[in-house]
Amino acid sequence: MPVHRPSDHRPRLDALSTAGVAAFTELFTTAPETTAADFGRLTGDLVMRSFPATGTRLLGPLMDRPAYFWVGKSFRHVDGGMAFGHNIFRLLGGMRALNFVATVGASAVDGRAAVRLDYDDLRAGKPGPARRIYDELREIEPGLWLGPSYFKRGATLTSMGWFALDASIEFDGPL
Repeated sequence: MPVHRPSDHRPRLDALSTAGVAAFTELFTTAPETTAADFGRLTGDLVMRSFPATGTRLLGPLMDRPAYFWVGKSFRHVDGGMAFGHNIFRLLGGMRALNFVATVGASAVDGRAAVRLDYDDLRAGKPGPARRIYDELREIEPGLWLGPSYFKRGATLTSMGWFALDASIEFDGPL
């Protein structure tokens, strides 16, 4: 499947970017718990923006640019409770990599239901370099998803930052 270029017009991601990392925990914890119906709407190629936990002054402006190499995430539901997914990159003319399995379950942040992205699940294929990554998502407004990203070491999760997906942004032609 070819990789398409997301639109540069990203008003909701731009607004979220100005809120800052400090506001993300509150946005995530006050968002409604994720239901199976919510999870079912998290489908297809979605534009992503990353927000680093550290190095914000240096990395933040780079990650805010539409030309940043990490374009989005893609979800393909196989049943009501699970979706296969991968990350979408602008590298090498566009590539899909770093597979994950997405399910709804208890959040590591507050124990309430959220979408959990597991890169170490064997159903996504042979675990690769991303297998120590663990992400979560909640819908903070219709079609706008926000969540933390962690590095896993055993049972310990270390924050790498936050990311957001916006389902309202169109993907244009191929990269």
